[in-house]
Amino acid sequence: MSKEITYSDNNEMLLCFDEQDNVIAPQSRGVVHQKPYRIWHAITNIWVFNSKSEILCTRRASHVSGNPNKWQTYVGGHVRANSTFSETVKRELNEEIGLKISKDDFKLVEKGRRDDNMHVYESYAVLFNGDLSELNFSDGEVSEAQWLRFEEYQKLKEEKSEDWCNGVKPEQYRKALNILDISS
Repeated sequence: MSKEITYSDNNEMLLCFDEQDNVIAPQSRGVVHQKPYRIWHAITNIWVFNSKSEILCTRRASHVSGNPNKWQTYVGGHVRANSTFSETVKRELNEEIGLKISKDDFKLVEKGRRDDNMHVYESYAVLFNGDLSELNFSDGEVSEAQWLRFEEYQKLKEEKSEDWCNGVKPEQYRKALNILDISS
């Protein structure tokens, strides 16, 4: 198991890549987020589903720097230097919503690159059939959560897109349900 290097906010050291997706020297969050973006860095996204094929949507807290008070369909975050995508999935689920899982509980849905912000990403799905009251927003990034059927989510996002900061596409939703063996 690798030792995690942790720093606060802009000094947090992140896993970085070159143009061919080879790991390069870590850079701080502050450096990789300088515009124009010049450094590829790793992130994870984790969609949480229940067996009724509902997706967990969370509202970001009012005090967070990125997208305060906006709803999102996934939790996730940056992959720290000397860490892995899988370790980050476990850490982010625990930090943001208090969900403790093993590596066998989450499944890779897709991976790729986003040119607009130079993210090398891996997106995962996890099945959680617990009650929302079991979730814990101890790190303060999330203020509330709700289960939504995909059609409800699409309608809310269409009616008030300014209330949302990320989403799930229909093909991602179907692929995640299939990987988790959930019928829609």
